Amino acid sequence: MSIDRKKLKYAAKDAMHDTRPSPYWVSLLLMVITVLLQVLTMSLNGSLSAYRTMLAEFVAHGTATYVEPAAVGGVFGWLLTVALEIMGSVLSVGFVIYALRVWRRQGATPGNLFDGFGVFFRAIWIQLLYSLVIALWGMAYVLPASLLAGMTGQAWWLVAALPLLAPMIMAVYSYRLAVYVMLDEPELSCWQCMARSKELMRGHKWELFVLELSFVGWALLAALIPIGGLLLMVWVSVYMEVTMAGYYDRRVTEYAAQNAPPVMPGAGY
Repeated sequence: MSIDRKKLKYAAKDAMHDTRPSPYWVSLLLMVITVLLQVLTMSLNGSLSAYRTMLAEFVAHGTATYVEPAAVGGVFGWLLTVALEIMGSVLSVGFVIYALRVWRRQGATPGNLFDGFGVFFRAIWIQLLYSLVIALWGMAYVLPASLLAGMTGQAWWLVAALPLLAPMIMAVYSYRLAVYVMLDEPELSCWQCMARSKELMRGHKWELFVLELSFVGWALLAALIPIGGLLLMVWVSVYMEVTMAGYYDRRVTEYAAQNAPPVMPGAGY
């Protein structure tokens, strides 16, 4: 049994249309906060200053030499950079909470963006676990591809070994719903949330891949629009997140129906 992609996306649009304030403005707010966090991070790690120097040199002379970023603030600056990165991660979980509330018509508000801080440690841990598992599966490509390229001196091995990325891609979709499970089932450990996501996605990875692929056209359109492309991407990001929330809900419902215990004759009498 598969989920009707078109109906799911239409339902997501309807849920967004019924939400006030518009999810578009909430997504724009998140983008502004994310950009501010990124600018602060780049200022602390020296990247912003290095880019400015290279840009000024390019404007003045038409060429630019690479400038090594110099972090500022020492240990305190490094700790503040890590804190900013963590804030960005927790906000991304808040965006998932917001999208779920939009989809479920539970009175979503801009304040939901900060609800991730209410599950701060679980939000960080589940994302660390997800990243670690994906990185470990990625080693199935990185190690042999790098080894072959180094031994032979032929960079084309990096391309020839691309099929080895398949296990990592499978893992990405196996654990794609872990954050949603973590939010819905607080009694489960983060490892159990990962396992539940894997169970939910068994036999449905291609389905989710195609669903996400259906948004690529919007991304290409945004890239081709010289003015307004960024604003279009703001809308697409919340549209995709609400659709993902709907996919999760329907996958859970479908899974529960498929795995319900059989009703014995005469039960309930």
